[in-house]
Amino acid sequence: MDQHGINQRKSGLIRKLWPAIWLLTLLLGGCIYSIQPWYEAGAGGADPALLGVWQDAEDEESWVFMATGDTLRLLYREKGRTSEFAAASFHVGGQGFLDLSPAPGAWDEGPAGWYLLPMHGLHLWSVDGDTLRLSSLRPESLENVLALGGHPPLDRREDRWIFTGSRAEMAAFLAGRLLDPGLFGDPTVMVRK
Repeated sequence: MDQHGINQRKSGLIRKLWPAIWLLTLLLGGCIYSIQPWYEAGAGGADPALLGVWQDAEDEESWVFMATGDTLRLLYREKGRTSEFAAASFHVGGQGFLDLSPAPGAWDEGPAGWYLLPMHGLHLWSVDGDTLRLSSLRPESLENVLALGGHPPLDRREDRWIFTGSRAEMAAFLAGRLLDPGLFGDPTVMVRK
């Protein structure tokens, strides 16, 4: 089966599960996800600047990036629990972004449980020497962008949002409307170990 057929099956399954998805997302606050990746096919990769072990100052979380061909594998540890993510780094407008999705079978365990289902999160990242800064979209900032209209299809309940647009729509929305770093929260600061 080609990639288009796989994407159609995935979208059909998500539509069938939609009522259950929303019931589950009501447990989460302030979450922004996409069913599709946030970048155009072929644009994501394994930026060598991210490779290695990154640790926060309090030793409460660590991010371990490993290259797997042209993509990244992320082992994320928080408070002694670990989850695995598929990660793709990409650049838009000179800024680094990271698309995270739980690895197959990992979306319901450990810290990946925030995702509840295999969806895609978006993070802004930058590396300065041995310091990595990662920021997530802020729901309160994104609300102002959404009020302007012209965004990809979206299901929203209070501050819990899941974009249901195509991969091309998500990439265009990011490139056209989400490049302001002010839309992202305070960064998590990590140092290379």
